[in-house]
Amino acid sequence: MKVLSPAKINLFLEITGRRPDGYHEIATLFAKVGLYDELEFHVAQGSQVRLKIKNMTTDSLLPDSHNLVLRAAEAFREAFGIRQGLAIGLIKRIPLGAGLGGGSSNAGITLRCLSRLFKLPLNSKTHQKMKILATKLGADVPLFLKENSFYTGRGVGDLLEPFRVKKMPYWALLVFPGFPSATAEAYRRLKIPPRQVVLTSLSNLHKLKRNLLLGSSILYWGNLLFNRLEEVVFSAHPVVHQIKDALLSCGAPGALMSGSGSSVFGLVRSREEGEKILHFISTHDLRAFLVPILT
Repeated sequence: MKVLSPAKINLFLEITGRRPDGYHEIATLFAKVGLYDELEFHVAQGSQVRLKIKNMTTDSLLPDSHNLVLRAAEAFREAFGIRQGLAIGLIKRIPLGAGLGGGSSNAGITLRCLSRLFKLPLNSKTHQKMKILATKLGADVPLFLKENSFYTGRGVGDLLEPFRVKKMPYWALLVFPGFPSATAEAYRRLKIPPRQVVLTSLSNLHKLKRNLLLGSSILYWGNLLFNRLEEVVFSAHPVVHQIKDALLSCGAPGALMSGSGSSVFGLVRSREEGEKILHFISTHDLRAFLVPILT
């Protein structure tokens, strides 16, 4: 079984509170994009799970014991009593620590594929166990259990509602500065905004969703893109802010840091427009990807 494992961007991310367990409550709008890792799964002899990685990025990968594909596979086998061995291949293209959800995507896709490979019954009990597994692996993992591209996310990002846009003819120019941004550190340094500030922000999320539903031009909603974590990541890594400014000055109608960074995306109205900006960005020793927004 061979599958693609997509990246995601956050078109909106507000921090609405902090829970007693230390995790933060968020309101976000996810969109999956056409930058992919690749996964391949085979039932194997014995009882071991073996992972072979072909790293197409320049990043140093985590040790196997921390790899989310292996963790997802082992959690799945334990939860559903699977004893058969597995051989898994991973081609890694999504940068690590970029706010693009690469590891979460790999984990969610692994759970989905193994449920098909081992022909689990499609009932509510299976879905609930899969959701629990995904949430334990990471806040963004449940997103990749699902088929659609656009979702609003609440809670820690695991309370998901599909969101259908009328059309999305835009492309995303993803720019990665070459270093990761630590999610835990970004949240640790963030001060929770006052309630009135959050309410105003959430009203802008409503406006953004309405514009997307109506298929409005990005010229009407590009300024509604928002990420609360920018304020702390920009102070720690000014180059991330510089990339956002560069995308806007080059003509992108909207630009935003994705997730907790360090990547920034610019939305463009056509592939041709994106290629012009990509040509400029590529002369500045930055890794950039021009990809469609999936619908």
